[in-house]
Amino acid sequence: MLENKKEGIDFGLQKKNTDYKQSANTLFNFMTKFDYLVKDIKDMKLYPRYVVENVEYLKLKFGNRSIGNVAFPMLCFCDINLHNLPLHVENDDLNGTKGYGKYGIGLDKNWCERKGFQPITYANQESKFSIEFSELFNENLDLLYSDLPLKEEFSNFILDQLRLIKPLKGVMNRDGEWFNKNFHDEREWRYLPDMTKVEMSDFINDATKPREMESATLNKMSDTLTNENSVHLDLDLECINYIFVDSSKDRDKMINVIKERFGDDIDKCMNLASKIVIYEQIARDW
Repeated sequence: MLENKKEGIDFGLQKKNTDYKQSANTLFNFMTKFDYLVKDIKDMKLYPRYVVENVEYLKLKFGNRSIGNVAFPMLCFCDINLHNLPLHVENDDLNGTKGYGKYGIGLDKNWCERKGFQPITYANQESKFSIEFSELFNENLDLLYSDLPLKEEFSNFILDQLRLIKPLKGVMNRDGEWFNKNFHDEREWRYLPDMTKVEMSDFINDATKPREMESATLNKMSDTLTNENSVHLDLDLECINYIFVDSSKDRDKMINVIKERFGDDIDKCMNLASKIVIYEQIARDW
């Protein structure tokens, strides 16, 4: 289980606050359905869901069973400048990859840092890092399989590292279809919720819990998480930099959602409505 959040380390001079120059100052979370975005804005929350990650490249084994896929709750964001977003959100028919959708929310990166977001590590399969990480994780799995004593702090640490690692390139599943993906281009950051107050699995794998790894089961578990306030990411007006919708029709619907959320508070309505971006319009100017 993930431990309760501890006080951050003081990085001293390294903590100096400066704007990002070669990456975005906003982290983006895109989705395929307008209804998902409506719920996020209506509730002013983002809801972590169980996400499947392919880890075959790490060659992990539990006894004689290989671990091919794992799942755990998280929110994923990309650190991409605006003019490069089409490569992230739209389908690439030439290379056979699917985009993440044209509906999204952009959060201030400094705010995300304060909330504990973490950029992930991209693993080169041939690197010393990847080889040693695989060896250490398998050593821990061997102890667990043999029911031998574990050093809990170390075990939790390498499990957390697995939650924050991805290969440079690999395969991704979307709607039951696997396709190749260059993950490094996404510059991904993750928000990992504190699951200590929730009586649900915070890490699942297909070697020990294959039934829980089924899509229908993971979707039900994710839906259950929406009722657990302790894992939600609460939003405020100032942390939101952008709200992306696909069309002017979607914009009008989103304005009504904002009106319903904030009622007669005109200032809050205008503040949030001013952050709506119509994707089909702005994409022509990138």
